[in-house]
Amino acid sequence: MQALVEPEMREAVVLVHGLWMTGTEMRVLGGRLEESGFRVRYFRYRSWRGGLAQAAGALREFVEATEGERVHLVGHSLGGVVIAKMLEEAPLSRPGRVAMLGSPMGGSAAVRILSRRRVGRWLVGGVIREGIVERAPMWAGGRELLVVAGDIPLGSGLLLGLPKPHDGVIRVEETRVEGARTITVRASHVGLLLSRKVAALLSDHFRAG
Repeated sequence: MQALVEPEMREAVVLVHGLWMTGTEMRVLGGRLEESGFRVRYFRYRSWRGGLAQAAGALREFVEATEGERVHLVGHSLGGVVIAKMLEEAPLSRPGRVAMLGSPMGGSAAVRILSRRRVGRWLVGGVIREGIVERAPMWAGGRELLVVAGDIPLGSGLLLGLPKPHDGVIRVEETRVEGARTITVRASHVGLLLSRKVAALLSDHFRAG
């Protein structure tokens, strides 16, 4: 039987939630990563009423205060954009790998459609407008990146008429990042957080380093 890894020896994983979320939605994924031996921490930020630079700065402080020789990062949806913004500004002091789940690093047709109307701009909030509509942060490189996209079209994308394949919110092609390892799984946008396969992919990705 494989010996359990003591908490102080674990590598850390910081989970960063998406728009209109609080981090609670990532508890299932976090629990599975903990079962794999990682110390998991949940970063919360104002995804709707805040700003992208503010969120990225707060994330940097959170990550630098997280214990572990290696600190890995997982961003779901808008959370991946916040991670990219943070790393675009400056590197972190400790090594680690990054994973993005359904993150619109290539822009978002759904957000562009919603942003055409005042109520839509109000719904998506400032972080998305800064990080997707106005200027998406560039991937800074320097860390191994895994991009996971979903292709079960369950969500608002059906109402907006998004071209398939998409996960109900973000099109698969909108998640692409040059130089990243990219995998598409059978999951919806929220389903990416509940998928056992996604949790296994993340564990393998972080262990590979």
